[in-house]
Formats: sequence, structure tokens, C-alpha cells
Amino acid sequence: MTKLLLAGAAAFAMMTSVAFAQGMSSDSSSSTQSTTTTTAPAAGSYNSYESHQSTDSKGNTVDTSKTFQSGPGGSQATAGSKTTSQNGAEQSASHEIQTNTPNGSSTMSKKTTTTTTIDQ
Repeated sequence: MTKLLLAGAAAFAMMTSVAFAQGMSSDSSSSTQSTTTTTAPAAGSYNSYESHQSTDSKGNTVDTSKTFQSGPGGSQATAGSKTTSQNGAEQSASHEIQTNTPNGSSTMSKKTTTTTTIDQ
């Protein structure tokens, strides 16, 4: 069980750092962050949620979120990122999910979308 929990935590750390790096500019000018741990999970389980909002040097708003859940049935990590241009005309989003089961199997999915609105 400890091995599964450590593997899930490592996978979550790698996955969220990539999603966070994709959504963040190194020239951020403002930032807010909140972390929430849900009510006490069942014995042997862990749940965590984190969200972060920043504005990059171009005025784009970047929202990122991460969740991690683990328990006797396995673990699941999710990471999401959404970037909205300053005028709201462009928006891109990325969402990743990784699931690990006690028997050692693992699945990962990633979805990225980009929307551009052109006013005439």
C-alpha cells in the first residue's frame, strides 16, 4: 500500500509540474493561490485540492488546479490548466488524469482544447 501511495504521489508531482509549466509564463505579474484539504478521509486514504490563478506579462489569465486522491482502491491525480487572453478572444485548456490501481496497473489521459472567438 505504501509503495502504491508513493508511486501515485510521484506520478502526481510529475504530471502537475508539467501542466503547471505549460500554463505559466516566467514573467507572471500577479498571482493568487488557495489550497484546500477536504474533510477527513477514511483511514488509509488521502484527498487534496489546490488551485492557482495568475496573470502573465501579456495580461493573460492562467488558472491551474490539481487534485490527488488515494485509498485502498488505488489513487488518482488530475491536473488542469486554462489560459484566457486579456480580451477574452482566445482560450486554451488542458486536462490530465492518471489512475493507479493496487494491482500495479496505471492509465493516463490528456485532453487539450483551444478556442478562438473572432468579433466582426
